Amino acid sequence: MLALVIALMPHAAHARRPMGTTMTGVVQKVDHASREIVLAQDGGAVRRFVYTAWAKLWNDSSDSSPMALSSGMRIQVKLHRPLFGPDFVTQISLIHANKKCTLPSSATPRL
Repeated sequence: MLALVIALMPHAAHARRPMGTTMTGVVQKVDHASREIVLAQDGGAVRRFVYTAWAKLWNDSSDSSPMALSSGMRIQVKLHRPLFGPDFVTQISLIHANKKCTLPSSATPRL
């Protein structure tokens, strides 16, 4: 009887595909041979993860290869933590710092 009650009870747990955890930080090290990235999170720990073979680097709404990544770049990623294997990302967004545009002293604006 107990087995029948348990079988007919509504289940609270539903399987949902994980969407990843968004994190932002500065790239400390990139190894393109093993596709490994070391990221210093904003206000957090240093994380190691890999990017997949089909990963995209989004830079000003255009996509390119993560091979353009280098140390010192500020990025945002969605980190996936699978049950087996290393943590990984499939999308990397480059974050540009707000920079003031200054003209060289020899350049004079024309009106």
